[in-house]
Amino acid sequence: MATRHSIDSKHGTQHVEASTRATHSPSNDQVEGDTKLKADAILATEDEHSTTFLQATKRYPKAVAWSAVVSLCIIMDGYDTALMGTLFGFPAFQKKYGHEIGDTGKFTLSAPWQMALGMGSPVGNVIGITLNGYLTDRFGHKPVLQGGLLSLTALIFIQLFAPTVKVLFVGQLLCGIPWGLFTVMAPAFASEVAPLVLRSYLETWVVACWGIGQFFSYAVLFSLNDKEGQWAYRIPFAVQLIWPVIIFPLATFCPESPWWLVRTGRYQQAEKSVLRLTSAPTLELAKQQAKQSVALMIQTNNLEQDISKDTSYLACFTGVDRWRTEVASVSWGIQILTGFVIQGYATYFFQQAGLSSDDSFKMTLGIGGIHLVCNLASAALSGNYGRRTLFLSGCVVLALLMFLIGFLALGPQTAAFGFATSAVYLVWFGVWCLTIGPLPYVINGEVSATRLRAKTLAIARGTYLVLNVINSVVAPYILNPEWANWRGKTGLLTGGLTVLSLIWAYFRLPETRGRTYEELDILFAEKHMTARKFSKAAINREIDGIVVTGPHTKGP
Repeated sequence: MATRHSIDSKHGTQHVEASTRATHSPSNDQVEGDTKLKADAILATEDEHSTTFLQATKRYPKAVAWSAVVSLCIIMDGYDTALMGTLFGFPAFQKKYGHEIGDTGKFTLSAPWQMALGMGSPVGNVIGITLNGYLTDRFGHKPVLQGGLLSLTALIFIQLFAPTVKVLFVGQLLCGIPWGLFTVMAPAFASEVAPLVLRSYLETWVVACWGIGQFFSYAVLFSLNDKEGQWAYRIPFAVQLIWPVIIFPLATFCPESPWWLVRTGRYQQAEKSVLRLTSAPTLELAKQQAKQSVALMIQTNNLEQDISKDTSYLACFTGVDRWRTEVASVSWGIQILTGFVIQGYATYFFQQAGLSSDDSFKMTLGIGGIHLVCNLASAALSGNYGRRTLFLSGCVVLALLMFLIGFLALGPQTAAFGFATSAVYLVWFGVWCLTIGPLPYVINGEVSATRLRAKTLAIARGTYLVLNVINSVVAPYILNPEWANWRGKTGLLTGGLTVLSLIWAYFRLPETRGRTYEELDILFAEKHMTARKFSKAAINREIDGIVVTGPHTKGP
């Protein structure tokens, strides 16, 4: 089969025509079957565009529920992100894994071991996300999820009863592997079970789960802040066992992604999976809708095979997928760049700004609450205003706020200025959680080709982790009073990086709102398509001389 793409200009709006024509002489049965498949795919596309939010919630409650269950795995990664750095300040933890400072009776963990423990989980994450690209393609989401949960349950005990700091590091590294699996699996699964109108909501729930994990970690640590003895640091590790116990039994009944079943040629199983994810007034209607949905998946899969049959990691950097990988990776990397140095060290930054340790910790708790509330609110914003619009707006506001933090640091460093700087940071963080924080999850789930989704997400998340490691190494030197001691002036550097992010997004980030995966494949395959033209392009489908046209209608 060969696929033709062409562009014509009509009434000031770009139109893209996509048609599939046979390059050989098929039998009548083949022609009839192919025509029926295309017709069902068109009906499914029209249904996706016409379904409203309320209709989708009534029709896809099971898809929403199963996506929410799989996303719960992200809570564990968010929990660990906030856990280790805070434990460094626990006296019981310092006494167990650190060394005594002279004859003072006080203990501390050496800087090299602090860095090693901080890097253990991210390094494991890199291994996990790389493995996920292979494992998910071969076995599917469900078996990999179950295997990850079982292995994590065993590995947590290494952290819990680690006799030395070396064993604790090994535990962090090994636990990071299943956390890495979950980090890319959750957004991939959400993107493959969500209808068009609910995609932004289910992808944003993934980020919200990460925020829940962080907030839960802060709450546990705050309750144990004054506790002495070994369980002051062991209880936070033990709490992690709750999530596999809850999620694994639910995962046993979770349906496999219909997109994965289509990619492996199991079309009947894909229809059964869609039936398990949807609800309809009658069984006959449900089967009809499932058949049409799977037809669109098959059509999309065939189109991507026509573009490129390669599904290796190398394929993500060749042809039309090069741009898609760039968008996925850079958008996720911008999460780090827009908060470079300051965001990952918020508590320390508050202290450097002049707040007491107690006030700094309270500010950190406030950050956890802001993260959760604003992430949930961002789903509606990205659905109503679009991913590109919200991303660009977020970069503009975040840059201005970071520059304000930098300029405040140029004034006299009084307690009032310290609180003012911290207040501006909280506003900055709220805007970040509404825009740049959750949007990469939505963008990554949409911009990646369905056949390369697991690998594209792995590369994108790997980009994020590399920048996060750089941030973790550079930040102490920039903020530490014995080194650069930039304090709030760091906002000038971060503001500059945000401006660069804005420039990239303006020229390279396309609008993916309201597009089916087939439509995105067609637009990315068009040679003369640019990021700014995506929102105006209307797709025309041609089946045996019948052209279905119409202006592009946007949706969440």
